[in-house]
Amino acid sequence: MSETHKPTFAKQATEKLFAALNRADEIGGEIRDYVQEKVATDPRYVNARKRLAKLFGRAYESRQESVQQAKKAEEKRAANAAVTSTGKSAALGDPSLKAQIYGKKSDPWSGRVVTLFEKHKVDYDYVDLEEPEHEEKHIRLTNETKQHTVPYVYLRGQFIGGFNALAEIERLGQLEFALMSKEERAAAPAHLRSIEIVARPNTDEVAPAEQTPGE
Repeated sequence: MSETHKPTFAKQATEKLFAALNRADEIGGEIRDYVQEKVATDPRYVNARKRLAKLFGRAYESRQESVQQAKKAEEKRAANAAVTSTGKSAALGDPSLKAQIYGKKSDPWSGRVVTLFEKHKVDYDYVDLEEPEHEEKHIRLTNETKQHTVPYVYLRGQFIGGFNALAEIERLGQLEFALMSKEERAAAPAHLRSIEIVARPNTDEVAPAEQTPGE
């Protein structure tokens, strides 16, 4: 081989060597990434790492658990972010809605409120306080209304009490007026405008309708 071809040959050999080394590094990186992914997500590896961490008095959290914890934290942050410009939590009663029920689907009294509204064909908004995202509302409802039992019923943004309070408004023939907007009440006949909707919060631990006669 002539002297003029030696540098070219050496250069080509060097390039091939570096290409081979780079490819080996890429393959090694792919294998490393696969192993790391497997260890981070496979339940068998996760359980093994949890047991090992426990032996050393530490806790191990998998990638999936970390993602779930971050998601829950974000959901909680979003729920607490419903604040007004004054820094106070958004009002529980909304005057733009005819009726609101803060209840529990497992509670029969909440169900009776729903039945009463459906009987009168009243549009209502229902918030299930058994859902985790509404726990904060339950605490606020108790503190703001001084009522200890569900359901909490609002008519046109005004808290009126629970099922017994709603049933009393219906018995007195005041339900139609209580469901009117501010503008509708202003335009109502004089005898309706004299009606005063009074809140009757249930402050007992047991709803009055559940008590036995004589209590």
